[in-house]
Formats: sequence, C-alpha cells, structure tokens
Amino acid sequence: MPGKKFKNIFYLLLVICLITIVSSFYAFDFIELDPAVNWTMKYFALPILILMIPLSYIIYQKFIRQNEKKRYLSGIFVFFRVFILTIGLSIVLIGTTLSLIILSNGYLGASQSITINTTVIEYEITGEGIRKGPTKHYIKINVPQVDRLVELKVDRAYIIGEPFIKTMNIGKWGLLYSND
Repeated sequence: MPGKKFKNIFYLLLVICLITIVSSFYAFDFIELDPAVNWTMKYFALPILILMIPLSYIIYQKFIRQNEKKRYLSGIFVFFRVFILTIGLSIVLIGTTLSLIILSNGYLGASQSITINTTVIEYEITGEGIRKGPTKHYIKINVPQVDRLVELKVDRAYIIGEPFIKTMNIGKWGLLYSND
C-alpha cells in the first residue's frame, strides 16, 4: 500500500508542477523572461540537478524497481534508468521554478505601473510551422524607466522601428509584465 500512496502523491505533485508551468505562460500577455530564465539557470538548475540524483535513485529503488517485470542484473541498466529519471525530474522542477518566479513577480507584493513609449529594436519569432510548436513573438526594447534593454514575450508580430506604447507593471522581482 505505501507504493500506491507514493504513486498518487508523485502524480499529484507532477500535475501541480505542470499546471504551474502552463499557467505561468498564459497568465500574462506581455512578460520579461530573460532575467527569470537567467536566475533559474544560474541559481537553481545545478542545485535541483544535484538534489535529483540521490532522490531519483531512491525513487527508482523503492518504487519503480518493484513494479518492473524484468529484473536487470547489470548496473548499466539501473544507471541509465536513474539517469533518465534524474533528467526528467530536473527538467520539470527547473520549469516549475521558472514559472514560480514569473507568477510570484506578478502576484506577490505591490507592483509599480509605468508607461513605456519606445520603439522596437529587435523582433524574433519562434515555433513557426507545423512541427515546431506554437508561434511565439519576442521583441527587444529599451526601457528608460528601468534603464535596460528588455526582451518581452508579446502576443503579436512587430516590425523593427515600430512604436511600442504600453502601460506595464514592474513586479516583485523587477520584471516587466502586463495582463492586458
């Protein structure tokens, strides 16, 4: 019975992580992603990976291995399975961490509203085509109020030099976002 309880808790946590990841990217129409991605990779990715190595081994030994129909005697098979589990869980937790930074930026604490009146410096589109996933638009603008070059995920295509006038918020972590 402990295995079934663990399985239910594991799947519940996995679903919560996936909902967090998906909701963070649909919560805002405009969002500054670069600093959040950089923070996640710089401060959280390696600790998550290091934590997942022994945790994945324990999960494999205590719960997955018991349900395998074929017993692997070679250590290379166990290593490979633990390695794949470690990478998979790390990716989910890194994505969840990034999403939590984005969501907490917008929903924790008071946000400062600013009006940006600038021009688009760069424009990039990703995911065009049938097999590359959903189309995403990114622009780079110079925002004098925060004194930096900002890359925003936006909801439509822009032309370089096109005016960008938008009332946005500066959230808890200093990232720009907008809900409209």
